[in-house]
Amino acid sequence: MTVLPFPVRPAAPAEADGRSLTAAVTGTFWSPQGPAGTFTGTYRLERLLDQYGQTAAAGVFTGALVGAGGERLGIGSRRHTAAAELDPTVDGYLARVGPVDVNLLGFLVTVDEFTVAVPRALPEPPLAHLPATAGELLDRVVSAAGVDAAAARDSGAR
Repeated sequence: MTVLPFPVRPAAPAEADGRSLTAAVTGTFWSPQGPAGTFTGTYRLERLLDQYGQTAAAGVFTGALVGAGGERLGIGSRRHTAAAELDPTVDGYLARVGPVDVNLLGFLVTVDEFTVAVPRALPEPPLAHLPATAGELLDRVVSAAGVDAAAARDSGAR
């Protein structure tokens, strides 16, 4: 058997004021011994992005999976992007994520809702350029095609 050594990655640096973009998370899954397996771990927020007109949080789930009988099944880690809601706070934002389903070690883990404190220094999600309604989106597409938007709407109503 060939063994490949992997270098150990240094821990992610914390924010200047001691905060890091992590949150404690918990979840459940169907374990081999019964329906009550538990997941306990952390979520590390890597970035906020715009995904199909909605704010999304991209990060990494890492934690331990414990079966229904209390036996440790292993430690898993998975990158995952999920919808998020940003609530403004005094010194930044509170990103609310979940509940989400994440595949860890072949088990579909339902992670409970959690929050991550995001400093205000990060750029706000790029929402200003997105159309607010389907009609506004249609107007943009039609105008990009060089057709009068009102005429296109009228011809489609017949």
